Amino acid sequence: MPPSGPPTEQEIWKIARRTTDIIQSNITRNVCLFGSAACSLYVNIGRVPHSNLGYMTQKTKAIIAQADNRYYLAKSRIRGATHKKLYCRLPGWKTDKGRCIKADILVPPTLGLPNITEFDIYFINDIPVMGTFDLLVMKTQGWWDHLTSPRKDFQAKVNDDVSDIIALLDRAKLEGVSYVEVESEQDEYGHSQEFMDHAYSLANRFVNVYGTHRRWRALDFPL
Repeated sequence: MPPSGPPTEQEIWKIARRTTDIIQSNITRNVCLFGSAACSLYVNIGRVPHSNLGYMTQKTKAIIAQADNRYYLAKSRIRGATHKKLYCRLPGWKTDKGRCIKADILVPPTLGLPNITEFDIYFINDIPVMGTFDLLVMKTQGWWDHLTSPRKDFQAKVNDDVSDIIALLDRAKLEGVSYVEVESEQDEYGHSQEFMDHAYSLANRFVNVYGTHRRWRALDFPL
């Protein structure tokens, strides 16, 4: 029988590789996976992740859809929205109508994303992934957005966010990640002071809620 049901983790990795390959072949090398999908490549998050890619534009989505007919664009259901969403058909889509996965593709500074260069990208299982420090900041941003959102579906993600962040903090410590060292890299390829200040602010918010001072201080966050 053809596949059915929601996307599997294996399908997510396959589509992540395929999508980044199309972008790198047709548009730019500066693209990477972030969010829960990237997090699950660094640590075991115990669930099927969602796929998020940065750094692209609406035009990029059209190029991807033109390059591979398994991708298609659909209008957003948000009232008044003019953008389209990018989907990829999954195996079994001909017999299981609607079996697909949405590929979220974002461009900095959307959601506070930093600029992405070849120096910020790492490869895990042949997939370009956001570096641990940047991923930690973006996951903490996601936690804050979900925590403060009036939407119940966003609030329901908070516990997973916290688990991911703590796991990333421990992973970053093993890697020797240092807030002070990242902040000192203020050359043309380094992060802006605005991004670093925002990273500190997010860490402070997280600590105020959960009291995880030691984990953040282990990465030289001045908390």
